[in-house]
Amino acid sequence: MSNKISTITLMLVLLVSSATLLAAGKPAPMKEDAVQVKSWNHFSELLLALHKQQISDRKIKQTEKIGGYSDNPGYYREITYVDEKSGRLLSNIQWETENPDVVHSIQVYVYDNKGRLVRDYVSAYLPYQRNAPVQTLINLHHYNNGLHSFRQFDGSKDLVYEFCEGEFKGKTQQIRLFEDDLVSNDYETRQLFKSPVYKACFKDMSQKLGKFIRPQ
Repeated sequence: MSNKISTITLMLVLLVSSATLLAAGKPAPMKEDAVQVKSWNHFSELLLALHKQQISDRKIKQTEKIGGYSDNPGYYREITYVDEKSGRLLSNIQWETENPDVVHSIQVYVYDNKGRLVRDYVSAYLPYQRNAPVQTLINLHHYNNGLHSFRQFDGSKDLVYEFCEGEFKGKTQQIRLFEDDLVSNDYETRQLFKSPVYKACFKDMSQKLGKFIRPQ
């Protein structure tokens, strides 16, 4: 697996981990959004189905480690699923130790026929609370010459992050825009949106999630 994909994977895992670690203790009840609860749980079910589909017709290499939290260090078994033939990472799943068929967090990767990462999906639950995932993410990847970018959406189809890195006109570039940046009206951000490198990063790439809200 390339360093570029490893970097992106690590960043996404940190996003999931930061949410989960802050909630290592039993969280206080929050007001429930019934529509989001239903749709995000359905998203997680579809994501697990995609994982099973992707590994069904391949020879898979699995590696496993135990992980958890300060009050429950063995809370989950983390298993990575790698396609032996291509060496590509297909999924990374944390399964609850006490409930081996229950997913704590899951990330699934989808590649094109050139072996490039084109989509990856994340769903993560809080420990001790499974009413709905605390986080759902969909990343749509795009390639333009020496640039690799992705737009990140949550399970409610909201654009929450943009990332781009690579070579542009002989120089190494990297762009990171968080949700607040994407709606900012400050001068520097407006100029970035107008810049040749930003336009090259996201050329011909949709700003909407569309059909990819359904893991596929």
